[in-house]
Amino acid sequence: MKYKSQIILSDDIKIQISAILGVLRQYRYILVFFLLLFSGNPLTKKNGYLFSPSPIHSSSHAGFFSTFYSEEEIEFLDHQITGLLVENNFNGNVLISRFGMLIYERSFGFACFRSAQPMNPETSFQLASISKTFTGTAILLLQQKGLLNIDDKVQKHIPEFPYDNITIRHMLNHTSGLQNYMWMIERHWRRAYKPNNEDVLQLFLTHRRPLNFPPGQRFEYSNTGYVFLALIIERVSGQSFAGFIHDHIFEPLEMNRSFVYDLHNPVEIENRAFGYRQWRGQHIIIPDDKLDGPLGDKGIFSTVGDLHKWDQAIHRSALLPSDLWKLAFEQGRLNNDSLINYGLGWRLQDYLDKKIVHHPGRWHGFRTSFKRFVDDHTTLILLSNNNRNIADIIEGIQDILYYDEKEIWIANRQEVKPENEMDEFDTGKGIEP
Repeated sequence: MKYKSQIILSDDIKIQISAILGVLRQYRYILVFFLLLFSGNPLTKKNGYLFSPSPIHSSSHAGFFSTFYSEEEIEFLDHQITGLLVENNFNGNVLISRFGMLIYERSFGFACFRSAQPMNPETSFQLASISKTFTGTAILLLQQKGLLNIDDKVQKHIPEFPYDNITIRHMLNHTSGLQNYMWMIERHWRRAYKPNNEDVLQLFLTHRRPLNFPPGQRFEYSNTGYVFLALIIERVSGQSFAGFIHDHIFEPLEMNRSFVYDLHNPVEIENRAFGYRQWRGQHIIIPDDKLDGPLGDKGIFSTVGDLHKWDQAIHRSALLPSDLWKLAFEQGRLNNDSLINYGLGWRLQDYLDKKIVHHPGRWHGFRTSFKRFVDDHTTLILLSNNNRNIADIIEGIQDILYYDEKEIWIANRQEVKPENEMDEFDTGKGIEP
């Protein structure tokens, strides 16, 4: 949603325009709303894209009739958000909560296009870089137990690590200067099996590469750092990365549909989404490859419901004390004392002067976003699997949720900071056959 006009109108004209827009909004989406409400079957085909939403779930109704919203406000939000998702051919799951209460949850399209398996709220998605929020939290859990400190040199816990001036904190906030491990795998990995995190370390030992810059000099988004963080978790805890995340995060929070997807210990996964690319009007599945072997930067699967549990746990300072959660959300600091908009596994952003901690993700057809508006405990979760950019959808939903506040903000002629969803390295494999 774009607001460009700065014309000052009288109150009477504003009231008339508001009434007209309200009527237009109502009739534009009311048909879509009732079709979605009463039909569980595919509804329409638009530009070759099959749209198959699930009906509203009972948990949504509980949020809908909360005391914080009138029925008219809930209908407005539902019509607007659903219309935005339909117009953008969204394929995936969406969950939105405000003041900690669920107000919107819907499924759109297919988890598997080949078998026409529809999405449902229990469908698990590859989170891509949202996984970094769990890796960062696992490091802080080990700090809480006194097993490490984020200002430790990496060599304290991985003695053979080839760089003596990188700390755990440098890797957490992407200021380490490490080169891209995916490039290293593509260039140097020649074995038949898929590499794991230890194998990535061996590549860096065998093929020595200089740092891109001295640690702490600047911010440069680095998946490599999070692969080595997962390795630290394994070395320090004595558990596999998958086992530690399960035992210390997923199980205590009853995130029963969440798991680390470890190619080296494969298990049968029911009701999971597969990642797709689109080519000549068809959805082409993107298979696992050798870059899926390393974990920590990606590799965690979850559902919108489990991520909502994750949000609630953070809000009540579960797992970690409040001072460590606060540390996770603090801006990183460079050597010259300038600040960066990244904490310890979390991106930091402002929207209408509201503080946001979040992480987007992009990997092998999956596009994901987990946003926490800290000031009013609002959470926006989008998980999709058809390789379509979701940045405009996220920005649009934000504008709908805060439409009244944004009007005031625009009137004050302040610039809204846009969503930056394209923040990950992706090899682009499978873009062309």
